[in-house]
Amino acid sequence: MSKRKSINAMISVETMRKEYLVNRKIKLMVKLAPEGIKTSHLGDDLDASCIHGNQSKAFQDIIPEIMDIQSQINDCNTEIDLLKKLREQIFEKINEIDDVKDQVRYLREYVGMSLCEIADLLGYSYNYIKKLSASVGKCES
Repeated sequence: MSKRKSINAMISVETMRKEYLVNRKIKLMVKLAPEGIKTSHLGDDLDASCIHGNQSKAFQDIIPEIMDIQSQINDCNTEIDLLKKLREQIFEKINEIDDVKDQVRYLREYVGMSLCEIADLLGYSYNYIKKLSASVGKCES
């Protein structure tokens, strides 16, 4: 990959960030559960470690933090949507390129697709795409 991040890599980073935030939000929400209520859905035979609600953080401290995390999750969703739209626009422009070598180079460098994915997308064999990719080298940054 070039010095620039590919679209797929940026989407992957934002998706992982969103998953982290969602898990953090869930952990905070568990602290809001009343004492003695099982908040785990892993089964009825779980021990006391699954009973939550007696954490030291106060309700007033948790709610603003949850709201901040939700705002960050919304930002991630917006960013992911924008990146996906940009990726689709790139695909449209790449389809307008007549030279297959240029298509392969752009899909590999800017979209971040593997050679196998490029072969499937363009309808060529993997070996042909691999040869083209080797012959075009890297894009200049």
